[in-house]
This record gives sequence, C-alpha cells and structure tokens, in this order.
Amino acid sequence: MKGRRWTEEEDQLLREFALTAIESGKTQIEAFEEVGRKLNRTPGACGFRWNAVLRQQDLKAYADAKKKRVYRQLKKKKGDQLESLTQVIPLIKELDREGRRAKDEVKRLTKRLADAEKALRELESENSKLKEERQSYDWYENEVKDKYQDLLRMLQSVRKQAEMPELVIKNEKGQQVNADSGIGESS
Repeated sequence: MKGRRWTEEEDQLLREFALTAIESGKTQIEAFEEVGRKLNRTPGACGFRWNAVLRQQDLKAYADAKKKRVYRQLKKKKGDQLESLTQVIPLIKELDREGRRAKDEVKRLTKRLADAEKALRELESENSKLKEERQSYDWYENEVKDKYQDLLRMLQSVRKQAEMPELVIKNEKGQQVNADSGIGESS
C-alpha cells in the first residue's frame, strides 16, 4: 500500500512503541519492525515517520524517554543503590547535553516558524497591494476604453457629416458662394 497516508491512530501507536523501546533499552529498529507488522507497513516507513515527523513534534517526550532509559540502566547496573556519584556524573552530563540539544532544536524550530509567519504576513500584504493596484489598473483601463469609444463615436459622427452633400449658398447677387473658401462663383 505505497503512498498510504498516516492516520492519527497509526501515529499514536508508532509514537508509543518508539518511546517504549527507547525507555526500555530496546532498539528503535525492533520497535519499527513490531509496529510495522501491526500496521502493515515496512520498518523503514515507520522509522522515517518517527524520525522525520513524530519525534520532532514532541521532543520533550523523546528526551524524557531517554532519561528513563538512563535511569533504568543505572538502576539495573547498580541495583537500587548507586556506588558513587562519579558513575552518575557522565550520565547526568549526557542527559544535560541531550536536554540542551532539545532546547536548541525547539528554539531553532520556533525561529523558523516565526520567520515563516513573518514572510507569510509580508506576502499577504504584498498580495493585497497588488490586488489594489490591479483594481486601479482595471478601472483606468475601463476609463481609457470608454474614452476611446467616445472618440470613435465622435469621429464617426464627423465622417457622416463630411459625407453630406455640399450646401450651396448664393449671395444677394445670385452668385454661388462656396462654404469652404468663401469665394463667389457665378452661375
């Protein structure tokens, strides 16, 4: 079923299996194989979904699962007692590094989101301005077309008047007067 979308239930099941595997010390691959069988998906598809989407959505749960795993490992190695702080310090440092990495990732993603939202607002503003300019242009274009049509109608009217037969005017002496030149002609 290549290309099938992930449902919320599938995402939740994958998230639970992956976090449980991390907490218990199992490999994530084992979790991906197990959940893949249940969902009829490949382990690779499950691994990709976990690493590319789900883990990024809840970095705190991922860090908490790792902390629990470290705690269980410590407890398993030393029973219920820790022999010395020197054995715990490297694990605490690792947890601290993981926590800082998770915080940095959250900051980075938050900044990317803010930048994307800012870019979206700028594009929306530009789009609005372009729409206004387009409306203004459309109005102007219609005005020009209307004026052009008026001009064509006037030209047509002038042409029709120019096609009318010449008006013959005679002066009081009975001479024909040309309306264009004003020169008298005798008839």
